[in-house]
Amino acid sequence: MKQKSTKKDSQNPPLDSLKTLSHIASILQKSHPAENPLAHIVTLVRHQLEVDVCSLYLLMDKTLILVATDGLHPSSIGQVRMEIHEGLTGLAIEKLQPVIVNEASHHPRFKYFPETGEEKFHSFAAVPLMERHQVVGVLTLQTVESHIFTPQEIEVLKLIAFQLAGVIQNLVTLEILQREVKHEKKPLQLQGIAVAPGFGVGPACFLRTGEAPVLLPLGSSQNLDPKEEWKKLKTALQKASQGLMRLEKKLFKKFSKQESDIFYSHRMILSDPTFLKKLKHEIQKGVSAAEAVSQIIGTYIHEFEKIEDPYFKERSADLEDLRQRVLENLLGKMSPKHPEKAEGILIAETLVPSDTARLDPERIKGIITSRGGLTSHAAILARSLGIPAVMGVGNELAKIHPGNLLIVDGSEGKIYVHPEQRVLQKYERIQEEQANQIVHLQKFAGETSCTLDGRRIHLEANIGLFSDLQKLRYFGAEGVGLYRTEFPFMMRKKLPDEEEQFDLYRKIVEEAAGLPITFRILDAGGDKPIESLGVPTESNAFLGYRSIRLFLKRPEILQTQLKALLRVSAYGPIRLLIPMISGMEDLRMVKEIFSLAQKELAKKGKPHAPQIPFGIMIEVPSAVQLVHLLLREVDFLSIGTNDLIQYTLAVDRNNERVASFFEPLHPAILASLAQITEAGKKQKKTVGVCGEMAGDPKLVPLLVGLGITQLSMMPSSIPLVKQVIRNLHYEETQKWMGDILQKVTVQEVRELVDPFLKKFDIR
Repeated sequence: MKQKSTKKDSQNPPLDSLKTLSHIASILQKSHPAENPLAHIVTLVRHQLEVDVCSLYLLMDKTLILVATDGLHPSSIGQVRMEIHEGLTGLAIEKLQPVIVNEASHHPRFKYFPETGEEKFHSFAAVPLMERHQVVGVLTLQTVESHIFTPQEIEVLKLIAFQLAGVIQNLVTLEILQREVKHEKKPLQLQGIAVAPGFGVGPACFLRTGEAPVLLPLGSSQNLDPKEEWKKLKTALQKASQGLMRLEKKLFKKFSKQESDIFYSHRMILSDPTFLKKLKHEIQKGVSAAEAVSQIIGTYIHEFEKIEDPYFKERSADLEDLRQRVLENLLGKMSPKHPEKAEGILIAETLVPSDTARLDPERIKGIITSRGGLTSHAAILARSLGIPAVMGVGNELAKIHPGNLLIVDGSEGKIYVHPEQRVLQKYERIQEEQANQIVHLQKFAGETSCTLDGRRIHLEANIGLFSDLQKLRYFGAEGVGLYRTEFPFMMRKKLPDEEEQFDLYRKIVEEAAGLPITFRILDAGGDKPIESLGVPTESNAFLGYRSIRLFLKRPEILQTQLKALLRVSAYGPIRLLIPMISGMEDLRMVKEIFSLAQKELAKKGKPHAPQIPFGIMIEVPSAVQLVHLLLREVDFLSIGTNDLIQYTLAVDRNNERVASFFEPLHPAILASLAQITEAGKKQKKTVGVCGEMAGDPKLVPLLVGLGITQLSMMPSSIPLVKQVIRNLHYEETQKWMGDILQKVTVQEVRELVDPFLKKFDIR
């Protein structure tokens, strides 16, 4: 049956359907009540019909569940589930007749499950199992080589399906199957990637892909007019582009150009000459417009998913979003999914940007996806909307079912399914404490951040999205200590030019309304890959071609950004912050490029502030050792504690196996912080912290005691940190910190830290 021809070889003996059914009956008779006989049956059918895969799906509560397979990965049994309006398997139920597809992955109803390992299979057949006009399941076949099923083979499938339908209705077997797929309400904890902070509690609400459009029947392409198909496709592309423009404008009004640029980039793909050329070529070969769209974008998706880099993998969700949008406009069938009406904890295999943009933060308490990560567009939008999110849960998502009570912790990446009462009470207590704390701490928003004995500590905010600027005054920030400029670059297929950057930065400065903004120069690479830079994937990106190393090799990119920022200085107070400086050579090269940017603007008569505070981040051990020299060349320092800890202790902070070694209280880290602040005091230069340590109430007393005078953190952390500072005595904290610096182990440090925190009721 694995032959590629469209007709059966007349020399081959006909399939013996009666013999196949006899074997099935024999298996059922000999099966022990404690086992699932369907596992034997799918193996028998696979060998009898000479296919590579035979699988059986049971229909329970309007959900198709894989209960037996021979050919797909065994771990997918019980895990693969889909609604009847999903996938080619569900299409067999909708049509109530066999569905035969030669290239399954090119069909718009194809639904891919990574856990099955089915990407290598091409031909697909699905037959509904009917018992007295009632659908009980679906039998499916798959082959590696392209194959067209003959009428005789289809008839055999129908006979087998008829026999199996009666078997499944048998109460004994049904009881076995129900036991196999039963959802017990046992407490369960899952782990994913924390992409949007906060937590939410609510019932699981699944966002399905909806009723996907159906292609023209295979085999009818020879009757199509290529000119007519191309005309239809151009109209569909135009409609899709118009829809994207509406979303782009909606997001621009709600957030900023950064978020709306997601859909701008989607529109650019639709008008890309290479993309259009490929579509036209397929149509001229005689295929339908819908098949051309599905196939060409499907090829792009497949290529992106093969790339190891998570950033590029996550772009495949954007392409799938585009494919569905174009097909819906082309075939006139819109998907019935309504993300704006979803309520509770939203569950999805992946969340495309257009769905995320339509979510209502008042109704959605959290987001969980099996795919996606920190740099996905959906993650960026979730952070903008303030919805806690955990992504990259993988196959574990199958353990969550509609209506399950969930807790989503977007700060820790934890998901609690059917949480125990004590866990619920813990989060309810946290929620209540946070609510009371916000009310209590809000009164400090306008107060000065000062210790009891008069030590002034400036509190500023770390910002990555334009929408975060609205939170500055609400939480009492005195400015922006770190504005990450990476996101506009991450969302574009090409680098933004000087004018585009200038427009964005000016809007940021104007929104801040007089508060100082510290713009960090583009920090690309490592955990922030940027497609438009064309940097190849590296085995250890954090120690590779990243950040200032990259831009000293390509100074034109750095100079363009510096010119845009210099021009913005005419509209409000800004500071420039250079990341990843490792020595004097790096710093002097950056200053030279900065000087060239100033001269070029002066030559063109473009206004900018004559003096702009110029600082560097201290993130690597070499910079710590040279800090007394580096300070002579700059106006201020900002310590990036996340990277400093990572590089000093040789710990990948994203590797859960060594996460326990990422220790801010390590004596080597505290000694490095002390060395930096002491150098700052001697040269009378400001030393701040913009890493996670700055926003941790338990670590703030240590930073104050070291002599840090500026802390930058998430805006929502500012009120609590301010309260901690206002309860401290600087001199007492300084003496305490002096004792801590004498300790040589983490445990010894903790023995001094814990009683001090307890004394001030810092948790």
